[in-house]
Amino acid sequence: MLRAPVVAILMVGIVESAWAAALPSAQGEVQAHEHHERILSLQQNDLVQGKWQRNGEVALELFGPDGTVIRHWTHAPERGSPFGFVAGTAGEYRLRVLGQGQYQWQIESVTAAQAPAQAEPLQGDVIRQWSMRLRAGEPSQGFWDYVQRVGSPLVERYSATHDRVTFVWRGAQQEVRLHGGPFAYSDRMHRLGESDIWYITYDLPRDARFTYRMAPDVPYVGQDLAREVLRAALQRDPHNARTLPESSSNVFEGESVVRLTQAPAEVVALEPQQAGQGQWRTERLPSQTLGLERQVQIYQPAGTHAQDIEHTLILFDGRDYRDLARAPAMLDTLIAQGRVKPMWLVLVDNPGMAERARELPPNEAYLKFLDKELMPWLKAQGVQSSADKTTIGGSSYGGLAAMNAAWRLPQWFGNVLSMSGSFWWAPAGQERGQWLTRQMADSPAVPVRIYMSAGVFESSGSSRDVSLVQANRHLDDVLRARGYDVRYVESATAHDFVAWRDALASGLEHLFGIVQGEAPVEDKK
Repeated sequence: MLRAPVVAILMVGIVESAWAAALPSAQGEVQAHEHHERILSLQQNDLVQGKWQRNGEVALELFGPDGTVIRHWTHAPERGSPFGFVAGTAGEYRLRVLGQGQYQWQIESVTAAQAPAQAEPLQGDVIRQWSMRLRAGEPSQGFWDYVQRVGSPLVERYSATHDRVTFVWRGAQQEVRLHGGPFAYSDRMHRLGESDIWYITYDLPRDARFTYRMAPDVPYVGQDLAREVLRAALQRDPHNARTLPESSSNVFEGESVVRLTQAPAEVVALEPQQAGQGQWRTERLPSQTLGLERQVQIYQPAGTHAQDIEHTLILFDGRDYRDLARAPAMLDTLIAQGRVKPMWLVLVDNPGMAERARELPPNEAYLKFLDKELMPWLKAQGVQSSADKTTIGGSSYGGLAAMNAAWRLPQWFGNVLSMSGSFWWAPAGQERGQWLTRQMADSPAVPVRIYMSAGVFESSGSSRDVSLVQANRHLDDVLRARGYDVRYVESATAHDFVAWRDALASGLEHLFGIVQGEAPVEDKK
């Protein structure tokens, strides 16, 4: 239900709008030595929604009933920006305008909380049939015999564009959580009656492909350790034979893979045990700048001669790109098929996850490491290419790091391969996200070619004001407006190496591909 809040007006130079009697609004001009504010009398869990705009250095603040600032809005473009909040407790809230300049705000609606409707969980035909069979007294063993024959998840045609996909688990006592793919942080599965069948069903695009895991009966050991205990309990789907990596030895290693009925074939088809057949060098690179040494692996693809290699690919999260993306075997195949030019592969590892989270988001120390340590060291190792023939890449934070490195160090890196780049990021203490996008929007373009990819399922999980896929779309728009040579590809994928393996191959063909009709390097006179 909608209702107008009780409003007390503090007259500090406010000009009333014509419709203020229904819902509060205000406009005017505030000076540096003053502030304008209004009081809203709200009930607990009221949803307040409105719009505001400004001309000048003006901010809008919300004070709770206890007098503390609980929200602060500064972003208000010329045509206005939405703002909203939920009243945590009943009482008087104050909206205050401060700074210097003109402003206008209005409350558009105040919606009272309602008890959520309890919707029946979505079910596919197989689950509905077995619901009736179980009620008729039939044991569940027949269901599990069926799952054993067809595998999991259960995929049923739903429409021309979507499949109805059901994930199943056998025998949990309290709960089962599904994690990964297009799902939220973790979704709780449903129990079918009092049986040992746990299930959850989604309608997904027929070209979707992603990884997932499950966690049965996750113990509660306190809110602070909720994520850690979930990670410790996650395991592969025992009824799904597709895994990543393909050589996972037990259910707690690797992830289960889904490729729906119209999912495209892998860009590079690799045999399960196929590995790079070229020459490896594994080195330890000390870093005075970062204070920690790290492993760097250099790969010369099979069938190439060092003196003939003119291109270089540098990837962050090196172990993952070796083991999960299988980049060495992929390079061997692409080069042998005449699809890309021969190139060095340089895999830069992280000392640990804490160091990764500290180093890869934009910072001066890591740029200095790349500029003054890694690149001169590679040159001394005989791995060197001109900037226009050097690509730096990675996924997630690695994609963010790659874009920042090329933007700041174009003398080294003339190409970027960003896979699910975390462009929502901003430094600690900044409320607004997309820090790198804002920096690149306000700076002249540099001579860099860019290949970006993201998945439509990467629509949640960001700790900032936009999702990962929204941030990638925005950066693509900004780069095009600034005149960059950029290609952005979006697919029905998630935040995993099923997506990044294909993106790596496609990106290499875009950046280093051999033009149709052009002879491979080794065949040229």
